[in-house]
Amino acid sequence: MFIPNLTKILLAILYPALLFVTAHFGDRNDLSVILVVAIVLPLYFYFLSDLTALFGNRFYLFLFYGILLRLVVVGSPALWSDDIYRYLFDAKICLEGISPYHYTPEKYLQLDNVSTVGLESYLSKMNSPNYYSVYPLLIQWFFSFGTIIGSLFGSVFLGIQSLFFLLDILNLFLIRKLYPNKSNPSYWIYWGNPIVILEGISQMHPEILLVTGCLLFFLSQSKGLRIFSFFLLTQLKLNAFLFVLSFWRDRSVWIRLFFVSLVSLVLWKITVFSDLVSQSSTGIGLFFHSFRFAGILEPFFYFLLYPFQGEYLSGIISFATLFALYIFCIKKNLSFGFGYPDRFLTIYSMFLLFSPVIHPWYWILWILFVMGKAKMETLVASVSFLAFLSYGLYVYNGFVYIYWVSSILVLGYYGNKQINYLRKTT
Repeated sequence: MFIPNLTKILLAILYPALLFVTAHFGDRNDLSVILVVAIVLPLYFYFLSDLTALFGNRFYLFLFYGILLRLVVVGSPALWSDDIYRYLFDAKICLEGISPYHYTPEKYLQLDNVSTVGLESYLSKMNSPNYYSVYPLLIQWFFSFGTIIGSLFGSVFLGIQSLFFLLDILNLFLIRKLYPNKSNPSYWIYWGNPIVILEGISQMHPEILLVTGCLLFFLSQSKGLRIFSFFLLTQLKLNAFLFVLSFWRDRSVWIRLFFVSLVSLVLWKITVFSDLVSQSSTGIGLFFHSFRFAGILEPFFYFLLYPFQGEYLSGIISFATLFALYIFCIKKNLSFGFGYPDRFLTIYSMFLLFSPVIHPWYWILWILFVMGKAKMETLVASVSFLAFLSYGLYVYNGFVYIYWVSSILVLGYYGNKQINYLRKTT
């Protein structure tokens, strides 16, 4: 017994050190570094899943360890994702009182009589200088506030990471409130997950805000609060509108839900979609006809269409198939799940399967949703491996085939196990 406990203590000490090194010194342009991170961090996460044995019933000590894991990545540079530079660019011009939806960054810098101090460095590092902003108003406000906080710290990264750090600590307490009787290994799925910590805190992706929104939704005691939480979710990300399907059996809220969704869509129209044509060609429309990254089922459509030179339609057809499946489930009166977390898990899992773009941080919400399930440590560790492995697509074009086969094998294996389990239980 002494040796296993000593090993766990050693792993528990090394894990935050590994997170620190990955966040502060990682390199997404080095395939060897990506492979080491993709293998080592999920393995540590998996073997530490029974970390509760070290803490016993001392819950707040376990909570402190989760906070420590987040603290070690605060202050890190943006080594794994360059999305933050677009957030910062938009926030900067928002603070100048200018809409970030009317100009691409490159066009904005060509305007006369506008302040461009600090924007040139953001432009040189971002991946979307010729694209219109796709981030809704709440996201713009959050990063604008983070920019103001960062000016007080002397580091805009530190300001925004501090906000995400505090917000995710709130998430930990909300998770505890949502699942008061869960075991510590169940909490570990989110609390100790390297994807959540690195992509959410270190690389500053707004999925952490979506986690907060979903937790407030799940914890809402009234239908009115739940609908308001849904509204907030739809103002954080466009695909959050899919969660409207979780209400489809509750006809008592349909009218209120319709008007709330309509108001949310109007806000999207006057902000992100104020120039609908530009957004379609050089904005959010690219996700349907041009962007492809780490898709799971969408590549099937791509390869089928490629001989006919129609591969650019693969994203549209993949999403069309997804919506056909949603409609089929509704027509056949098939349940998306018993509780709202289960419904969100089913709806979002289907989205991830058919989306042509699955960045590593897209899995953060999925990780939250699977917390309610038992014995998910192996699956979550496997998904974390695939998420980190997808960074290899930035390094080597041919890596797309290696990644795709790996994702089909891993997720297909667990999908087959789940189908067999459902057959036995029904």
